[in-house]
Amino acid sequence: MHKFEINNKTIDLKWGTWAMREFCKDKNIAIDQYFELIGGKVLDLDSIIKLIYAGYKSACNSKKEPIEYTEDDVCDWIDEIGGIFNTEGQVIEYFKYIITNTVTAVSGTPKEEKKKSNKTKLG
Repeated sequence: MHKFEINNKTIDLKWGTWAMREFCKDKNIAIDQYFELIGGKVLDLDSIIKLIYAGYKSACNSKKEPIEYTEDDVCDWIDEIGGIFNTEGQVIEYFKYIITNTVTAVSGTPKEEKKKSNKTKLG
């Protein structure tokens, strides 16, 4: 789970399959379009806000807590933590977290390869 530290409060953000699904529903896009968006060089402001909001709702869902904030609140959070262009800011760290968790959700945990037997079959 990722956290935004904002004026003496902590906002939990969780990224995984639920958040990806929620983001895709909110943007009315298919999963392949999500991957293009995440893998691209440019994100529009609406997508940034929706990615943060989906992570917030996912954390609330996982913790069985009510959703108390709106996308408008997300805009305030972004302003309070230094904006989206702060290269060392919390928004950039959150996107690194999203990318890491997207790769894990898609590829799964690496599996140990089965060792091949050196025995030769006769017959």
